[in-house]
Amino acid sequence: MNCLLINDRSSDFAAVLEACGAGLTRMTFDEALGADLSRFDAFCVFFGGGVADPRLRVRLEEQYETAGKHVFAEAAESFGPVYCAGPADTTTRRLVNLYSETEGGVPGLAVGELLDDCANRMLRPWQNVPGMRPLLMYGDHIVAHRVWNADRETMMKSGEPGLWTIGDNLMMSSFELHNFARARFVPTAAWRRLIAFIAEWLTGSRPATFPAPPVRFGTNADLSDDAAFERCRREGIERGVKWLRRYLVDEGRGGIREGLRHNISPEGVQTPANAIRTDCTGEAAGAFRFYAEWNHTPEDAQVADNLRSMVFGPMMVRGGLFDGMLRWTDSGWGVCYQDDAARALLPTLYECLYLNKRDRFPDVCRALDFLVRTTAADGCRNPRTDAPFLDEEKIRALAAAEHGYPSAHYNAFYHAALLAAYLCGGSERYLAVGRRGLETIMALYPDTRREQSETEELCRLILPLALLYRATGEERHREMLYRVTDDLARHRHPSGAILEWDTGYKASCARTASGECSVLTENGDPVADLLYSVNWLPVGFATAYNVTGDPRFHALWRDVSAFCLNAQARSDDPKTDGCWFRAFDPELNEAYGCPHDAGWGPLCSESGWTDAEILMGLMLPDLLK
Repeated sequence: MNCLLINDRSSDFAAVLEACGAGLTRMTFDEALGADLSRFDAFCVFFGGGVADPRLRVRLEEQYETAGKHVFAEAAESFGPVYCAGPADTTTRRLVNLYSETEGGVPGLAVGELLDDCANRMLRPWQNVPGMRPLLMYGDHIVAHRVWNADRETMMKSGEPGLWTIGDNLMMSSFELHNFARARFVPTAAWRRLIAFIAEWLTGSRPATFPAPPVRFGTNADLSDDAAFERCRREGIERGVKWLRRYLVDEGRGGIREGLRHNISPEGVQTPANAIRTDCTGEAAGAFRFYAEWNHTPEDAQVADNLRSMVFGPMMVRGGLFDGMLRWTDSGWGVCYQDDAARALLPTLYECLYLNKRDRFPDVCRALDFLVRTTAADGCRNPRTDAPFLDEEKIRALAAAEHGYPSAHYNAFYHAALLAAYLCGGSERYLAVGRRGLETIMALYPDTRREQSETEELCRLILPLALLYRATGEERHREMLYRVTDDLARHRHPSGAILEWDTGYKASCARTASGECSVLTENGDPVADLLYSVNWLPVGFATAYNVTGDPRFHALWRDVSAFCLNAQARSDDPKTDGCWFRAFDPELNEAYGCPHDAGWGPLCSESGWTDAEILMGLMLPDLLK
C-alpha cells in the first residue's frame, strides 16, 4: 500500500509507517495542497491541534467518503463530521482501552488497560457524531495503576473520546501521538501495541521495529557480582553528579534549580522546575561535598561551599524575631517547613560527623534553635510556619502547645538533624527534643499521620532512629530501628525496591483527585516512589550499618542501591541522563505511576529530594570507612 503522511514536523510515527514495509510519501500541508491524492491508498494526517486548508480538507474527505480509503486524523480541531474544543491539558486525564481484540479493539490491550501521555494536550469533541465508536476514552482522575477495573458503561462516561472510528474508513485521535516515543508515553509496551494497530489499519502490515525510547533504564549487569556492582556504582555516581551540574545557578552561588516537572510536550520537551529551593540547595551541597571527598576533586568541594553559602546566606534569616529561619524557596520567602530545612542542614552535619568539618556548625545550631523555639511539647512541630502570620505571642503559643503533628513526613529529618547536632557537640536540648519527638511518633506507630503512604513514613524513620540509638545507646531505641526495618522488608520487591503500601489508605494524599497525590493506587501495585520513600534509604541504611555494625544493614544498603542504579535514567539528552524520576515500576522496568499529583508527578525529578539524596547514599559507606 502507498500511504501519504501529511505533517509539518518530524515524527516518530513516520518511522513506524516505514517499518511496515509499505510505500510512504511525506508531504507538508502546503505540498499536499497541490498534490494528486488519488494515487495514494491511505492517508495519515497530523493536524497538531489545527485544521487543514479548506481546499485540502475537501479533497481529503473525499478520499474516505467517496473513494473508501483509510484516513487517520490526529488532533484535528475540525475534520469530517467532528468539531472539537481545546486544546486542553491532559495532566489529570488517562486513556483507558474500551474493547478487547475480539470486540474489534486493539490487539494485546486488555479492557480497562491504561495508557498515559505524560501531560500531553487533547481536543475534546463537542459532541459524539453518528457512527462514532470510541476505542479509547480519556477518564479524569482514574485511580488505578495499569488496569482500571470498571464496567464499560462507567468507562464510557468517564470523560471524552481519545481515539475513535467513524464508519470503516476514518480514525481520529483527540491527542498528539506523532512523537509518542520522544514524548515518552508510558507504558511503552502498551503504546507500541496501539501504534502498531493504527499503522496496520493504515498500511495492512504491522511494523517490524519501533523508534528507540529516548530514556532507558537498567545497567545490563549482574549487580550481585561485586566487581559489576562497584563499576556500575561509580558510573551511576558520575552520571548523577553530571546531571546535578546542569541545574546549578552560577556554579552553586545562586543555589540549584529544583529539576524537572512531570509534564512533557508533544514534541518531547520536558518542563523544567526552575524554583531555587533551600532544601535542594543544601542536599546538592552534600552530594558535591561527598563527591569531592570520594573522587578527590577540589573543584567540587568549591561547588559545595558555594551551595552552602546560599543556604546560610540569602536563604537564612539573621536577626529579629525569626533569627535562624531557613526560607523554603525563592518564592516561598516567609515559609518554613522544618523537615525541608533539616534536609538542607543534614549534609553540613554529615561533614561534621564524618569529615570533621565544623566551620558551619554554628549556623546549623542557629537554624535549629529557631525550629526548637517553634516546636510543641511533644517534640513535634506543625507541618509549617509562615512568618507573616507569626508574632512573639504566637511563637510562644507554638512552643506551649501540647501536641505538634506526629508525622515522619514533617518531622523525621528534623529529629535526625537535632540528634546529629547533639552528636556533633551541640546542646543537650537537641537530644531532648529529638528523642521526645521520635518517641511521640513511635508511640503511634504504625498509625502515624501519613502524607503520601505508610511506606514513606517507614523509609523516613530509618535515619533518625539510627541516630537516636547512637545518641542514647538504649535497647528500646535499637528495637524501634529494627521494628521499622522488619516492616519495610515486608514490601521488598525482588528488584531491591521497597514498594508503596498504605494500610487502610490513611495517607492525606492517598488516591486523591486534586492537589498532591500518592503514586500508589492499590496496595500491591508494583510501584516505588523515589521522591518520598526509597530515596531516603541509601543514606538511612548506610547510617544504620555505621551505628549498629550489623551486616544486615549493609546488605540492605547494597540491595536498595542496586535498585537505584537500575532505575537511573540513561539518555542522550543531558537534561535527563543520570537523574532519577519519582515513580518506577520495577516490573515494567520504566518510570511509571499514577500521574495525578498536581506538582510532582511520576516523571518529575527533584535535584535535592531524589537525586542528591540517592547520590549521597551511594557514596556514604566509603566515607564512613
